[in-house]
Amino acid sequence: MTADEFLAWAEALPREAGGFELMDGKVIVTREPAGQQSERSQHWEAKSVIYRALHDAIKRAELPCYATPDGASVKMANDRVVGPDALVYCGERVPPDNLYVPNPIIVIEVLSPSTAKYVATDKLLAYFNHPSIQHCLIVDPDKPLVIHHQRGTADRWMTRIVPSGELRLDPPGLDVDLTELFERN
Repeated sequence: MTADEFLAWAEALPREAGGFELMDGKVIVTREPAGQQSERSQHWEAKSVIYRALHDAIKRAELPCYATPDGASVKMANDRVVGPDALVYCGERVPPDNLYVPNPIIVIEVLSPSTAKYVATDKLLAYFNHPSIQHCLIVDPDKPLVIHHQRGTADRWMTRIVPSGELRLDPPGLDVDLTELFERN
């Protein structure tokens, strides 16, 4: 399946059908249909907290950027479409009928028992290969802990563990307050 075929197929599905991504032309189930397996409260709360922290950081910085919650897709290649738990993009607002964000600068993944291995391997490598992505944050809601991957020079990525406090994401120039995320446990 191509990315465009996948996007058209996924758009026709009801939300309760589950969550799906496309990796190397194959459909990956990321969330089972409603009623069979749903997210744990700490997972959806972590997604909500990180989205609000990004949104607030954008407002404080007065940048022409937008934070999106769970639901936005990223077309990674002709055979890859993923859905991070939150993302930030800058510049022109994505048109209302778009099915994906073309140039995200920050992507966030909140780990869950069923997707942790996939996020830490295939999905992370796909993010590293997307030219516009400058930061990939992986949030572990069980700790809480944030792993910050930042694009460096010459296709190198720097990784650091963020155990508390504020996180600087430059570019685009955001100071993200993670206090509420770390105080949840």
